[in-house]
Amino acid sequence: MTWWKEIPLSRLILYMMAAGLLPVLFALMHYFSVTSSLDTLEMQVLDVTQMAYTREKQQAVNMAARQYFKEADRFYIDKYLESLSFLEPEVASLQKIASNPAYPEDEIIKKRLDLLSGPGNAMVFSEGVVQSYPFFKETTETLVHSIEVNVDDIQKILSKIEGIQIGHYAPGPNRPQLIVLDIKLDKKRVNTKNEVFTLNLKLLKREYS
Repeated sequence: MTWWKEIPLSRLILYMMAAGLLPVLFALMHYFSVTSSLDTLEMQVLDVTQMAYTREKQQAVNMAARQYFKEADRFYIDKYLESLSFLEPEVASLQKIASNPAYPEDEIIKKRLDLLSGPGNAMVFSEGVVQSYPFFKETTETLVHSIEVNVDDIQKILSKIEGIQIGHYAPGPNRPQLIVLDIKLDKKRVNTKNEVFTLNLKLLKREYS
């Protein structure tokens, strides 16, 4: 008498059904394993495609910027920002008072006029470390000291930096790529009809080769 004859018929049938299902289970496991691998591969292909598209798009932007700024003036900041004068209405008013013989010399007016018409209120930039890349180089340009400006002056400055017409102010020719990294305006109380602010500014200058 063999051992399997001692197993109840119902249990034996159950064992046989389970054994018959094993190939199906193995096939399903293999199918899901292959499907998972294909999904992973598809995601990897999509990631690579997206990276290639992003890189190509960035290269196109860089080439367009390189073409646009290829004639940039390396002395643009010196010519068109550091040469600007500010608070011109107040300076004119102070000069008129200071030159009027009917008024005794006022030390406060004289100091204020010297400040606004001299280097103390001119834009002077300090050049930071130059970072070189394959097709361009970057330099940070930071104001050495804050300056006093009014709303009109702010428009004048931004038109030169952004390269667009703002109000009746236009940018200078052959502007390099200038990016505002930091700007700080603090309102200052002075005895004038116009609002006056102290301005601190930090720029990134990008020059293409």
